[in-house]
Amino acid sequence: MPQTRFYVSGENSMNETPPTYERLRWPEAAGKTDSVRSDLGWWLPSIRHVPNQAIDLVRIAGAAYLADRLSARPGTFTRRLQLAVEVCDTTTWEAGAADQVAQLLLWLTGDAWEIELIQDPTAAPHDQPDESRDIAASVALLSGGLDSYLGALYLLGELNEAPVFIGHYDSATAVQRAQNTIRTWLKDSYETAPCYSQFAFSQVGDKKEASSRSRSLLFMAMGVAVASSRQAGTLYVPENGFISVNLPLHPNRGGALSTRSTHPETFYRVNSLLRNLGLEVTVTNPFANYTKGEEMRLIADRRPPAGWAETAGLTVSCSKLDGARIKGGDSTLNCGLCYACITRRAAFIAAGVEDSTVYLSDRLSGAAREELLQRRYSDRAAISYAVVRGIEEDSIDAGTWPPNADLDAITALVQRGLSELEKVDLT
Repeated sequence: MPQTRFYVSGENSMNETPPTYERLRWPEAAGKTDSVRSDLGWWLPSIRHVPNQAIDLVRIAGAAYLADRLSARPGTFTRRLQLAVEVCDTTTWEAGAADQVAQLLLWLTGDAWEIELIQDPTAAPHDQPDESRDIAASVALLSGGLDSYLGALYLLGELNEAPVFIGHYDSATAVQRAQNTIRTWLKDSYETAPCYSQFAFSQVGDKKEASSRSRSLLFMAMGVAVASSRQAGTLYVPENGFISVNLPLHPNRGGALSTRSTHPETFYRVNSLLRNLGLEVTVTNPFANYTKGEEMRLIADRRPPAGWAETAGLTVSCSKLDGARIKGGDSTLNCGLCYACITRRAAFIAAGVEDSTVYLSDRLSGAAREELLQRRYSDRAAISYAVVRGIEEDSIDAGTWPPNADLDAITALVQRGLSELEKVDLT
């Protein structure tokens, strides 16, 4: 199994890079070094009042995300990734938390991870004298995708106090554009504009792995840092329950080929890790029991501000965003034919809401459209197979679930999700 090694530190660290390791230097303040671009400085100064264990969690999750993107995946799929990360306090991680992170990354990515934590030799910058801080009841992730956008609408209507929203983007122009569109619409549509902070974080240069399965841990870690800085007890991560469960639609799409970013087991493991670290934040999914169509209908029935459906059409759900590889294509458009896009299209149909999304599959014609259809053959075939055959209950029973998971309810949820997919024309 190929092994890749990375040493991640702040840009001012004087520690030597171990032999055979690639050094990644994280900028001290918002900006970039020759290897890392980040709006989050090494000590998270832009957030302030973040406890050390939350800073370290962001560092480790960020290091894993960088390693994930900079390590080409072999034909055997599984990689062996070794990380050495400088942290504020190594003793915090001695009670098993480092092993929990490694196991969580294995669960998310399908790769074998070894994590070594090294005491940061640098000192934290002095805080500003003013120790006052903004307090919030909750924080919510707002990625620019349809689910997180619907989650924002739900939470703004459901909670007495608006959550603090945060977004992450890398070099994907479409994601940043969608976040900016949502930000503008929220500002124009609510009397008091919700707080929405967007953070860039990525490697400098081209990535070698497209899937970035570790991104969910980085995004949650960012959310935990903001929540702990605001003394918020809840971090909301909105995602429809059907995609979260994400059982393999076909026998050849098993294991890590079905992503686990918001799987119930992922939330269970993250919350166990946070408790071990002494961070009083609970991560939860408000849409865990809903299909994508059901969550959209839930929002529509609550009559959100005018223009919400049109703004929904400007969100980004596509898991590929590779349209520029096709002649006449566009990498900023939802492709319309990947699993995520088909689930999106099904949601609008099931909810009875007009879909104003501009899909690449509707823009292309002739040979270019045939090329897109071929690129998405695996997704389309797997969905067709699952719709006809259904999901065997044995595959649900054999899965990994948190304690007290209601497998009957999960089975029913999956069947409702498949019923939505059945309404989409895959040709």
